[in-house]
Amino acid sequence: MNAPRTLCELLEISVESYRNPRMLNSKIGGQWKPFSSDHVFETIKYVALGLNSLGIGPGDHVALFADSSAYWTMADLAIVHTGAADIPIYVTQALNQLEFILKDSGAKGIFVGSRKLYERARDAIAGSDCRFIVCMSEGRFADDAVTWDEVVEKGRKAESESPAKFDQLRRSVKEEDLATVIYTSGTTGEPKGVMLSHRNLVSNAVDCASLFVFHPTEDVVLSYLPPSHVFERMMLYLYVYVGDCVYYAESIEALPQNLLEVRPHRMTTVPRMLEKAFEKAQHVVESLPWYKRSVFKWAIDLALKFDTEKKMSLGYRLKRVVASRLVYKNLREAFGGRVDYIISGGAALRQDLARIFCAAGVTVLQGYGLTETSPVISVNRLDRNRIGSVGPLIPNVCAKISGDGEILVDGPNVMSGYYRNAAATSATFNGSWFKTGDIGYLDKDGFLFVTDRKKDLLKTSGGKFIAPQEIESLLAHSLYVDKAIVVGDQRKFASALIFPNMDALRGFAGKNRIAYASPAELITKPEIKSLYDGIVEGVNKQLSHWETIKKYAILDDELTIEADYLTPTLKMKRRNVESRYKNIIEEFYKE
Repeated sequence: MNAPRTLCELLEISVESYRNPRMLNSKIGGQWKPFSSDHVFETIKYVALGLNSLGIGPGDHVALFADSSAYWTMADLAIVHTGAADIPIYVTQALNQLEFILKDSGAKGIFVGSRKLYERARDAIAGSDCRFIVCMSEGRFADDAVTWDEVVEKGRKAESESPAKFDQLRRSVKEEDLATVIYTSGTTGEPKGVMLSHRNLVSNAVDCASLFVFHPTEDVVLSYLPPSHVFERMMLYLYVYVGDCVYYAESIEALPQNLLEVRPHRMTTVPRMLEKAFEKAQHVVESLPWYKRSVFKWAIDLALKFDTEKKMSLGYRLKRVVASRLVYKNLREAFGGRVDYIISGGAALRQDLARIFCAAGVTVLQGYGLTETSPVISVNRLDRNRIGSVGPLIPNVCAKISGDGEILVDGPNVMSGYYRNAAATSATFNGSWFKTGDIGYLDKDGFLFVTDRKKDLLKTSGGKFIAPQEIESLLAHSLYVDKAIVVGDQRKFASALIFPNMDALRGFAGKNRIAYASPAELITKPEIKSLYDGIVEGVNKQLSHWETIKKYAILDDELTIEADYLTPTLKMKRRNVESRYKNIIEEFYKE
C-alpha cells in the first residue's frame, strides 16, 4: 500500500483496499447502524459537491459544531475534499470562545449537530461570516438553513451536471494545503488557531499505524472522545487508514453500556476515564463484606508490583492467575472482555493506574503530544511499554531537551503556525524546533518522560522549584479526591485546594454514621478533616521537605467546563481556579 499524502488519498486507499462493510457505525433509533466504506465515500462525495455548489472551495473555512458520530467524520472529510479547511468546535466550548472562533476563523458556513446546539450557538452564528448552516439531524431546525439531505441532493445534481467535478476537486488538494484550524483549549487567554496541513495529519496517522498490527475489517474500535480533540481526530484517520470498524459511543454517560455492546479490541482515552473506572470499582468494593474487600486489596497490591518490562517470578505469575479469576476479570469485562490495548493521552497517567490495568490484562499505553504536533510525538508500544514514560518517539519525529529542560520537537507533524497570529507563532519556535512548553527528559533507552508544564512550575520565595502536577496526581490517588490544585508560587510554602469525590465521601459518611444535612456541612465534620489530614500526610511522606503541603482547604464545589475551570479536554485552567478561590489562598499565607 502506497503511503497517502493527503486525507483524500487516505480515504481512497482505504475504500479501495478493504471495502469495509462496517467502516463507520453510529447508534440510531436504539440500533447500531453500519455505514460501509462505499456508502461513506459516496456520501462524502455528494456532501463535498453540495458544499462546492454553496460556494465552498480551496482556501475557505467551514465550522463543525456537533457531537461525535459517523456524520461528523463524513462532514469533516467532505469539507477537506473541496480544498477547504474545517474549524472543529467543542460542543462544550464557552459561548464567548465559540463566538471568538467563528469570527477569528472567518468560517463561511457551519455544520450544526442538533437543534439544542443551534439554540446555544444561534447568536454567535448570527454575528459571524457564516453564509449557510447545515442541519446534520432533526430536519431543518433553522429557517435559513439547509438539511444534510438537501446538501447531498445538491451534490447529486452537481455530479449529474459535471461528472468529473469531484475528481477535479480532490486531485487538486495538495499535502501542504491547510486541512484544519483547531483552536487550542486556552488554559490562559484567548484560544489560538493551530494550522494543520494534510501532511501534518496524514504523516502522524501513517507513522503511528506503523507501530502496531491491525486486522482490516475485523478489528473493532470504540470512539468516545470528541473528534474536535486532535488526538481522537487523528486516530479516526488512522482507523480509516488501517481498515478498522469504528463505533461511535452515544455519550460519556452511555460509554459503560456501549463498551459491553461493542466489545472493542482497542480504544483511545484520557486518564480521567480510567480513573473513574477504577473509582467505580473501589466504590462497589467498599460496600462488600470484609473478606471480599481483603481479596480486592490483595489483588490491587499485587498489581502495583507489576512490571511491563520484566519477566515476573513464577510465584508472582501464579498469584496473578488467582487474582485474575477473582478480581481482574471484572475489570476486563467492564471494557467488553476483548481489549488488546488502550492508548491514553491528553494528560499524565498515574503510574499506579497503569500498573493496575496492565496487570489486569487491560494493557494501557501512554503517549504524548500536542495540538500543534498533530498530535503524537511519542507513544509506548506493546513490546516497549515503560510505565511512567510517554514512550519512545514515533518514526520521523525528532526531539531534544533545551538547556532549561523544555522538550523541543521537529518533524512532518509540526504545525505551520497559529492562524493570523505571527507573534505567537514566532514565540513558539526556535528555528524549526517547536517549543512544547513541557519539561521533561529522554532516558538512555530513548523513552521520553514529561515531568510538568513549564508555565505551571512553582517557585517558592526560598528559590525552590515545585512541580505541582506530580503532587496533584499523588493527592488524586485517593478515592476521596476528585481533583486537587497545588498553589504557592513566590510564597513560603505549598498549599492545596482539594475538591472531594462526593460520591465516595457520602459512602464514607454512611459507613461511619456521620450525620449531615448538606455536602457543605459534611466537609466540616471532624471525621472528614481527619480523613483528609491522613491523605495529605501520606502524600507529604513521598515529597522533599520544600514540596510538602503545609495547608489545604476542602471545597464543596466541582470544577466544570461550563464554569470555565476546565478546558474541553479536562485540563485545569489554573488561573481561573486560583482567581475563584483567591480569598482562601490568601488565608493560607496570613502571618
